[in-house]
Amino acid sequence: MPFTTTAPRGPSVWLLVAALSLCTGRASAQLIRAPLDTGFVRTSSISMTVDEMLGSQKTRLAGEPILGPGYPALWIAEVQYKPVRHLFMNVTDPATRETKRELVWYMIYRVLPRDYTELAGDSRDSLLDKLQNPSLKPDNTLDSPEGFPLQVPRFVLRADDAGEQQFYPDEVNLQIQRSVFMREFKQRSAELRLLNSVEAVTEVIDPVSVTDPNPLQNAIYGVAVWRNVDAKIDYLTVIMSGFSNAYRIFQNDAGETIFEHKVIEQKFGRPGDIYNQQESEFRVLGNPEWHYRQRPANVSVPQFDAILRNVPSTAAVTAAP
Repeated sequence: MPFTTTAPRGPSVWLLVAALSLCTGRASAQLIRAPLDTGFVRTSSISMTVDEMLGSQKTRLAGEPILGPGYPALWIAEVQYKPVRHLFMNVTDPATRETKRELVWYMIYRVLPRDYTELAGDSRDSLLDKLQNPSLKPDNTLDSPEGFPLQVPRFVLRADDAGEQQFYPDEVNLQIQRSVFMREFKQRSAELRLLNSVEAVTEVIDPVSVTDPNPLQNAIYGVAVWRNVDAKIDYLTVIMSGFSNAYRIFQNDAGETIFEHKVIEQKFGRPGDIYNQQESEFRVLGNPEWHYRQRPANVSVPQFDAILRNVPSTAAVTAAP
């Protein structure tokens, strides 16, 4: 029988509930974060709930949101970053070869893959025993993965001033990337690479343990770049995606199937004007938060809803269109 937190049976299940409750982001949870240094001011840490960890191991009723992919396919990374900065530089158009001076916005970040089961602290062994219990595995036959999952960073800057929101996707520009690298890491250039969002695409393999005495030695450093940003912006949010494969599927009030993925959001303030723009005007507002954000998706798998809900096979046939 698939595990459900609403119908616990016996002390062993209560032990699992207790262990998993440590992963819900409450004060009792173990905080997993690497130290902040050399100008890095915030870390996303990691956040994972009971339902996210169970994923397809839990039977979900019709109308209940589907969370996935669940342990052990589920992964997440810690993201640390510096405040948004900007730099005047000469930028050459690769098509016209024309060079012009412009103000480029950017944000330096670093990424460490993490093991979310370590959120359970001393209860981790008990948690793993339960998550690996064969009786909890869904009754669905899935194709085996052909390789490791990919971490695909993407950064979108959203203007939050009054009026219609503006969105600025991260751009790849090697000329800007080199200028930022020399400015930010000139003294460490021999030991560090600063990657753009294409170069930073990497396989998710071994997480960095909370017990690692030097976790930053395994960090990947990157830069997000935004050009032609409206100089009148006072409030903005940086949306960071590609650092977890957690997803959520549900039906909205109109009966439409909505697909969402887990992202990090960090708010910034920028009190100032368009005439004398200074980096010191950028303010980090509050702490980063993990959210689910809607994304386009087109699923062609027959009966995917029944499969992901982990309903018995007979019910899946009945529910088929």
